[in-house]
Amino acid sequence: MNEITLEAEASNQHKDLTTLEAARMLGVSKLHVIDLLEAGEIDYHMVGSDLMFSAAEIESYKFDREHRDSESLVSA
Repeated sequence: MNEITLEAEASNQHKDLTTLEAARMLGVSKLHVIDLLEAGEIDYHMVGSDLMFSAAEIESYKFDREHRDSESLVSA
């Protein structure tokens, strides 16, 4: 990777995402993101009256979900 890509990746790790942005990153609906936070599967914080999600948290959840899904396909 080049230097610009590494810098962009590092800055994205500290970025806050809206519910819509988190949903798009995960490929799910906004309602499903709400279900995930209510189930305690992803962390969130409030900025005023808005739910916000850490980009790093969403990326980690996405990686874990994809890893879990691929393991279940292998074991099936």
